[in-house]
Amino acid sequence: MHNGYAQAEGVTNLDKVPEAGALVIIGYPKFGGGLGGYARYIAVCPADWPYGVALGPDDAPLPKSDKPFAL
Repeated sequence: MHNGYAQAEGVTNLDKVPEAGALVIIGYPKFGGGLGGYARYIAVCPADWPYGVALGPDDAPLPKSDKPFAL
């Protein structure tokens, strides 16, 4: 991390992510006072990719709300 690079260890199913055309999202853990931790890796792949799962029209991760999101 000190040289601008992150290291990924123990990542499973990485061989199933396409070499091009995918977006890999890494959710970093809190670093305060720690030497390491778990991170979640998610690959957003093209719609025709044969692996993984896809959300249907009624499978939104959050419930719909009639109020706009505000901070």
